[in-house]
Amino acid sequence: MANSAVMIGSRIECEGARGTVKWIGEIPTTQGQWYGIDWDDAARGRHNGSHNGVKYFETRFPTSGSFVRPTKVSTGISLEAAVRGRYQGDTAVELQVTEQLQRTIKARFVEVVGMDQVAEKQGRLEELDTVILTGSMVWGTDECDLQIILPKLQHLDISNSLLSSWSSVGCITRQLPCLRLLNISGNLLDVPKCPNDLQESVGHITHLVLNNMMVYTWQDFLTCSSMFPKLSRLQVAFNNLKALGQIPAGLFDTLEELDIGVNPIASWEEVNHLGTIPRLRSLNANGCQLRMIKFPSTSTTGKTTLFPSLKHLMIVNNPLETWEATGELNKLASLEELVISYDGNAYPYFHEFTFARIANLKVLNRTRLTPKEKRDCELFYLKSFGNEYYSSGGNEDGATDALSEDFTHKHPGYAQLVKDLGPPMDETSYNTQKRQKLKNLKIELKIITPDHPEREEYVKTFLPSIKVAKVKMMLKRQLKINPALPMRLSYSCCKGGKVFEVVMDNDMQEMAYYSIQAGDTLLVRW
Repeated sequence: MANSAVMIGSRIECEGARGTVKWIGEIPTTQGQWYGIDWDDAARGRHNGSHNGVKYFETRFPTSGSFVRPTKVSTGISLEAAVRGRYQGDTAVELQVTEQLQRTIKARFVEVVGMDQVAEKQGRLEELDTVILTGSMVWGTDECDLQIILPKLQHLDISNSLLSSWSSVGCITRQLPCLRLLNISGNLLDVPKCPNDLQESVGHITHLVLNNMMVYTWQDFLTCSSMFPKLSRLQVAFNNLKALGQIPAGLFDTLEELDIGVNPIASWEEVNHLGTIPRLRSLNANGCQLRMIKFPSTSTTGKTTLFPSLKHLMIVNNPLETWEATGELNKLASLEELVISYDGNAYPYFHEFTFARIANLKVLNRTRLTPKEKRDCELFYLKSFGNEYYSSGGNEDGATDALSEDFTHKHPGYAQLVKDLGPPMDETSYNTQKRQKLKNLKIELKIITPDHPEREEYVKTFLPSIKVAKVKMMLKRQLKINPALPMRLSYSCCKGGKVFEVVMDNDMQEMAYYSIQAGDTLLVRW
């Protein structure tokens, strides 16, 4: 584009900064033509489009405007020139491919065999299916037939360029009928007033990348998306979106994947607006500001009608109340894969519990469990909160009708797991029964020392299973007897009105071997 072709609205670059031409003309007391520029960077300019009290143009920011001589600015290059410069007769091609390979395999030095053949293939434009021109300052296309130059092109990246309108984009895409992926991120494009007029030019695109569009609102994205009736993937990350309004019926009927990551969306209610997209199966909401997940008008244990097809959800780097969030996600009817960040110190069993809390979950943070492993997680979850289950109204027969509302809210899928796998063991009751059983098993004996009548008798309890040798050790410590001294044990009992003394002469036998019973007297001699 020659400087003479610059118009109001054209995008330009000057000394590394980019802006939009807002005014063209002469300024009093000066000679020659000036461009009034509204810079993308508010700190790049000096004023708001005014000079000596005269308002020449409007700016987005109070200090983003300045006047520049035409000779100072670059108006960019055509798509064809950018393609030929990058892929034909350009020694940088080999370097670019090498650097890409280095990044892929994380190697500092790479010797690529056959690079000359790769460069030769890239140089044959008619064979290219992918063209990456990010940052190449493409302004559009001139009068040439791109279909002849790039007949097989399917993926085109012209992000961070000097495109100024969707009409310029349409002039490119209508000449590339095989094109499916279009990345025009980082371009300041005017929102079309009649988007349907461009549908014939861009309607064959199925994957659209509109990251960092600088000034676009959600409504602007909806307006632009109406030009793409076959859209299956849409990326609108890094756009400072705080709200996502309702989606018009029929707009995203073909959309399957959506990326809204790194936008300051704080309310899950905004995300729920996306729940009406019928075929949406993958949603990326990484790096937003979501604190909780809540599906309205849905019972604690029910399924939501929103997101009927959603299988893959990414919500990494959100300040979520993670425990409650995983329970709420169980309301998604089709969710199978989840990527989420959490504090491993605060939630040491988060991985296991999340698999248990989301019924259909198969993959968590790219870890896939077998059905048996998932069942083990569910059983572990049941056991871990078994005491809380019983203290909240749970029953050993599996009846969950009496469960408290607080427990059901905290563990919404627990009752269903009880129905599917059976109730956990009532450890509180078990431990009580165990203590009672042990208490019944213990035998209480009166301890006397016949050869040392000065020592007071006392009562001590023993388990019948304890061995005689261990009883002697315990008594020596309690009676403060030299451990090296030999000790003899016997016990006396009364049967049929007669008193018997039974010698316990085998240290390796248990107390029960000698039929000793509670109330008998243990005789200790040394």
